[in-house]
Amino acid sequence: MDINNQSNYWDKVADQKVFTHPLDLPLFQQHVGKDAAILDYGCGYGRIVSELLAAGYTNVTGFDSSEKLIQRGLGNKLPLQHVDSPDALPVPEATADAVLLFAVLTCIPTNAGQQHLIDILYDKLRPGGVIYISDYYLQANTDRYTWYEGDQENYGVFTLPEGATLRHHSREWIQTLLKRFTMLDEQIIPVKTMNGNPAEIFQLIARK
Repeated sequence: MDINNQSNYWDKVADQKVFTHPLDLPLFQQHVGKDAAILDYGCGYGRIVSELLAAGYTNVTGFDSSEKLIQRGLGNKLPLQHVDSPDALPVPEATADAVLLFAVLTCIPTNAGQQHLIDILYDKLRPGGVIYISDYYLQANTDRYTWYEGDQENYGVFTLPEGATLRHHSREWIQTLLKRFTMLDEQIIPVKTMNGNPAEIFQLIARK
């Protein structure tokens, strides 16, 4: 199994998990018009896609590497597509007005895997387009964290008892990851994780 694409895990839990990162609709509306071309990568069962459609956005498509999560969303008639990897995204370069990446980086443990995804999404965005990321900085309970394969530059990795390998991030790494973007907004908010544990997440919007 590719550690940066744990779709087998997500297929197994597709009907059990409830994703929780909230969409800040007023913030999103400040930067993205209702007719914008929006790409939600790692959309899961389409929760955010559904919220955007309900808010009047007309050109939203979700993509995910878990077939079972996509099937769950298609049952609700949502515009979702399965892709094996970000390399297979059927989106021409420089055509997306906005990209959403909600709790996706946490599912990609390696620096290389995260950078590869961000580079692809950067290319999909038109000049002036925005990326909206919701994810985790390092939390207070640091005892669980380790380095990926001993790489001192790849910290924050941990494995859930149910088998998924996840990652939380230093602020410095997120800044490095997004160095080609211009930061527009960032906030820290409390959430419950998909397993019901309290956590703090960051949400940011940055412009290409």
